[in-house]
Amino acid sequence: MLSIAFVPSAALVLVALFIGGFLVQQAIQDRDDAEAGAITLAEASRGIASLQRERAVALRAPGSRSATYTAYADRIDTSLSSLREVARAAPDAEVGFQQTIAVELLTAVEGMDRSDSLAVAGIDDEGRRDYAATVGAYRSRLDAVAGKLTESSRRTYRELVGSVDWSRFGAVETALSAATPPPVGQEAWRVAAGVVGRTLGDLAARQIEYSAQLAIDGGRRVLSGALAAAAAISLLAVVVMAIVMQLAKRLPIPIIRCPSRLDAVPLTWSHLVSDYAEKSTLLAHTSRRSGRADLSG
Repeated sequence: MLSIAFVPSAALVLVALFIGGFLVQQAIQDRDDAEAGAITLAEASRGIASLQRERAVALRAPGSRSATYTAYADRIDTSLSSLREVARAAPDAEVGFQQTIAVELLTAVEGMDRSDSLAVAGIDDEGRRDYAATVGAYRSRLDAVAGKLTESSRRTYRELVGSVDWSRFGAVETALSAATPPPVGQEAWRVAAGVVGRTLGDLAARQIEYSAQLAIDGGRRVLSGALAAAAAISLLAVVVMAIVMQLAKRLPIPIIRCPSRLDAVPLTWSHLVSDYAEKSTLLAHTSRRSGRADLSG
């Protein structure tokens, strides 16, 4: 009985170990994917910032500003598109949501920097329409994403929008879009642009850091849960196996003997049966002979 009970019990333990191992392996994969996505987001944001600095310098150089502007815009847009894919592929819904907010904020910051680079390089009538469209797009994107930021980031954004630098910078953007003289001087404009750009960049960096930390914490939490579940499943299987083995020990074991192992009939009993048969035969024979003698007399 023990051997019969051991086979299914051992199979149960093996299945439990397999399930536990699968859960842990999947959790490790999810954690690694989350951390890799966070690292990719941070590295790409630094790469975009580097391209923005290069673009600002390149647009001031002699040559085709339109070609330079388009080349940098395409490279940055490609990076932003890849980041959107990273956010969509996030293993956790909340992590993906926060990473999407970070990408949208990065896109808004890029729109602000793109339009500002055009303004500094000089806007002709041909590029004025693109400039106005870029300004309108990044401001609309900022308004849409601001309400989804963390509380501290929303407070920082409200302070920025209510500041003098934001008003001055916005006034210059409006004037340039309408081809009217700026209401403030060049120096005040550039100071305001620096404050706005740094603040928006800091907001994007904070959102990226927040989403990265969320991804790392979520991955570790999933792994811890998987380890606990695997341990619980394995322990339960071992307990069930122990119970089954104990029950198997207490069950009565039927003894079935083969015919070849049957105990031989005692020798004395065999002799008694043989003697009885011989005596019966002899008695019958004697009786028949006696009967015949009487008839002949």
